[in-house]
Amino acid sequence: MAMKVIALAGNPNVGKTTIFNALTGMHQHVGNWPGVTVEKKEGVFEYGGERFLVVDLPGTYSLTAHSIDELVARNFLLNGNPDVVVNVVDATSILRNLYLTMEIFEMGLKNIVIALNKIDLAEKKGIRIDVGKMSKVLGVPVVPLSAKEGEGLGELKEVIIRVAHGEVEENPIIPHYDPEVEREIEHISRVLEGTKLASKYPLRWLAIKLLQRDEEVIKLVERYLGKEGLESVMTHINEVEERYGKAMDLVIAGQKYEFIDGLTHEFMSYGQAAGDVLADQLDRLLIHPVYGFIAMALVFYGVFKFVFAFGLPLQNWLAEAFTLFGNWLAPHISNQALRGLIVDGIIGGVGMVLSFFPLVFLLFFALSFLEDFGYMARVAVLMEGILRKFGLPGKSIIPLMLGLGCNVPAVMSTRTLDDEKDRLVTMFVNPFIPCSARLSVISFLSAIFFGKDSALVAASIYVLAFAVALGSAWLVSRFVSGESSPFVIELPEYLIPSGKSLLVHSWERSKEFVQKAGTVILLGAIFIWYLSNYPAPVGTGRSYAEQIGHFFEPYMRLMGLDWRAAVSLLFGIIAKENVISTLGVIYGSPEAIRNAMTPLQGYVLMAVTTLYIPCVATIGAIKAESNWKWAALTTAYMITVASIIGILIWHLGIALGW
Repeated sequence: MAMKVIALAGNPNVGKTTIFNALTGMHQHVGNWPGVTVEKKEGVFEYGGERFLVVDLPGTYSLTAHSIDELVARNFLLNGNPDVVVNVVDATSILRNLYLTMEIFEMGLKNIVIALNKIDLAEKKGIRIDVGKMSKVLGVPVVPLSAKEGEGLGELKEVIIRVAHGEVEENPIIPHYDPEVEREIEHISRVLEGTKLASKYPLRWLAIKLLQRDEEVIKLVERYLGKEGLESVMTHINEVEERYGKAMDLVIAGQKYEFIDGLTHEFMSYGQAAGDVLADQLDRLLIHPVYGFIAMALVFYGVFKFVFAFGLPLQNWLAEAFTLFGNWLAPHISNQALRGLIVDGIIGGVGMVLSFFPLVFLLFFALSFLEDFGYMARVAVLMEGILRKFGLPGKSIIPLMLGLGCNVPAVMSTRTLDDEKDRLVTMFVNPFIPCSARLSVISFLSAIFFGKDSALVAASIYVLAFAVALGSAWLVSRFVSGESSPFVIELPEYLIPSGKSLLVHSWERSKEFVQKAGTVILLGAIFIWYLSNYPAPVGTGRSYAEQIGHFFEPYMRLMGLDWRAAVSLLFGIIAKENVISTLGVIYGSPEAIRNAMTPLQGYVLMAVTTLYIPCVATIGAIKAESNWKWAALTTAYMITVASIIGILIWHLGIALGW
């Protein structure tokens, strides 16, 4: 017997993923929807001896096919035949969330459960909701819950089972519009009634989507009604728009919100919550056109101070521990080649990289705190105006911020941008944003050469990277055709995250650093050790590493760097952490690096490492989200920019006597 299917639908940031994880636990997997790059999450929900397939649909604000996410969610609801649709609604933003609910109702679906999430936050904000009356008004079961705290999930499971078995009678309320719109809906429905569409789709829903000029529905109707029949309908719609003086999608959206507003007055009321005053005051500061940028600079400088103040002592301790372990192990290995491979190659290379795990973990911890607290959304609002001036949409701030963790998922997240131009430009400049791997290189070199000023120096590299990204966006956007999409983002409530949640999120994000050290970087360290010791050790001029490095040395000399830097940068293409492991294998210790290079050379190497070619995984992600041509162009552009800036920093530093 086939499993019944449960679809989770809702706006972004309503707690849908938390509910999905609570239902499915470890029985889940992630892939892509057929034919598109939108992520598809599925899991198995077991309850009362039954198993259900849970499908987490992309978060959307509506079901009009403006973006791939909306189209995927809509097509599954229409054609996927889910046995139960769980519509997750944020209790603190019911008016906005019920817009999607009404669109689901208009599709003719009846097996619906409203999961009214964040009910505890709504109460704190002074929002009073009569859940029983809300269920009666909407005509479907409503289950109050706080997914984050695990409250109400048991009741939700029980209601899902009952709805799946047809034990709950539902009568979803359908939005009503003013008489003229209703007449047009009825007119178009009658026109479509004679086609085969009548047996496949709700005619009222098709009529509304035609009035809203939904491109996918227009194409669908044309196949069954013919070109002339469609033109007749669209001409009629044009006449209605002339009478209203504006597009019908705006008319319908406005009237739908009015209808929802009328409904909410029947089951909810508002009171003044003390927290609202503080939240308003914080917003006035954090998204202020002047004070907001000052606050942002202080916040991110504080992040670096936090990461370096607590991370560097731990990093130094780990580095010393690996050194002591290598020194202890060396006498126990009689074979000289094997001893060199294990002590110098694996422990020296991989150990030096792993010693930076505390810095990476603490960066993710700080970013997770800012994200869960609600600050990152304010940064997006604050930066929107600036991004527009550089040819980027406001929504681009999300992929750019994700790039601070890893550029691969950041590049993939550009698929949420509606316009192709926005996607390509954001994808092009995203690799300039320093990921956590580059943080390890930046912190490694800044600690060696700049000591107590490490945080300030590291911050300057990040400022440089963002400036290059914005300048590149301005340049590239001039050559890519298309129009930018409007900026829409939800400002979440200010919340103090739980320590457990922060630790879990930080580990989930940073464990890839450890996994990479055990695979890619381990293989890279072994390969680097081999190149550095054969056919003769480094220093003889005959090692493969020296031969490769000397080939590129004339080019590196333009930036004040030598063959060792060339080798480290080449291996950094595989994974940026290899820059550290390569320097560790070639030089042997941080002290040797400090003695061989000046602080200016160290700063140049930091800048070039941050700006040059992204790792192979990022190149692959760009190719997957666009094509090889765009990936190759991005790579060539980054190498060129990194070279120019490296040369400028070196010669400017020499001129200033640094």
